[in-house]
Amino acid sequence: VATCILLAHVGCFVPCAEAKIPLVDCIIARVGASDHQLRGISTFMAEMLEASCMLKTATANSFIIMDELGRGTSTNEGFGLAWAIAEYLATDINCLTLFATHFHEMTAMEKELTNVKNLFVRANAEGEKLQMLYKVQEGVIDRSYGIHVAEMLRFPEEVLNEARQLADALENF
Repeated sequence: VATCILLAHVGCFVPCAEAKIPLVDCIIARVGASDHQLRGISTFMAEMLEASCMLKTATANSFIIMDELGRGTSTNEGFGLAWAIAEYLATDINCLTLFATHFHEMTAMEKELTNVKNLFVRANAEGEKLQMLYKVQEGVIDRSYGIHVAEMLRFPEEVLNEARQLADALENF
């Protein structure tokens, strides 16, 4: 049985000395964001075109790498699309998948599907420093670091305060 791996809050791939992965018929990756303005294709449309192609070509023997799907539309629709696509990969195609997301709600999928596992990459945030530890751990990350990064980059205090208030309001919405 293939395993669908859901990585929460991952910013990069971790180098390693060795790795064991099963033989696959193809590796299909959707990482990064780009648009094709001259063709009238937005970043979100490009992302959806790539995701559509992945869903149509992947087999149970494929390895899928999907990074931050659904960020180019509303939060609700982005989450809905990301969940539905991850669930389809895990249940209908049943292929090995690395699915990186900042939609923390997606971590609930592990409770619904036996072939989904939550992993995250640990980071330390102390004062004005954010240190990525590049250690993959089982479980769910306990926070995001977006506002911390904005603080490190010395955004105006008014912007940071407004961001904190809006983030708290959305968290309790």
